[in-house]
Amino acid sequence: MPATTHIQVTESKEVLKKQLQTVDNYLKPRIKMLLYIQGGTTAVGVLCAKLGVSNPTLRNWKVKYAAGGLQRLLSEGRGGDFRSGYSQEQKQKIEQKLKDPKNGLQSYTDLQNWMEEELGVKKNYHALNKYVRRNHGASLKVGRKSHVKKDDTAVAVFKKPGRERQTY
Repeated sequence: MPATTHIQVTESKEVLKKQLQTVDNYLKPRIKMLLYIQGGTTAVGVLCAKLGVSNPTLRNWKVKYAAGGLQRLLSEGRGGDFRSGYSQEQKQKIEQKLKDPKNGLQSYTDLQNWMEEELGVKKNYHALNKYVRRNHGASLKVGRKSHVKKDDTAVAVFKKPGRERQTY
């Protein structure tokens, strides 16, 4: 079991109360922890109950505060690097391939194979799926299949001509 971390709060109550009014809601329990410690409440169980957090969370907050003060405690490390990993040139080629009506792509696997052959990029299926859906609105939901080399003038011959407006 890890040892209890004791911290010395260096900020005044007034500074902490001002910070409490300006920070986002998810950061408020961290400042409240400092206010409780400054008020004399140091028992881990009592702090966890008042703040509604677990022991490890409280310990992590104390370690952050001890390492870098209030600024470190209020810094948030959530999120990640959501860049796609494609160059501008690759993005343009993908877009051209998706917008070409006669390209013959029928699945994301086809697109994945095309990218590996043409661009030399090997991407995970799900990452490619998310990228294409998010940035290009592509979807596998398609209407009835039609031949890509269909001649539109030949189709027009088989269609019924429109009737003139008639009244009955």
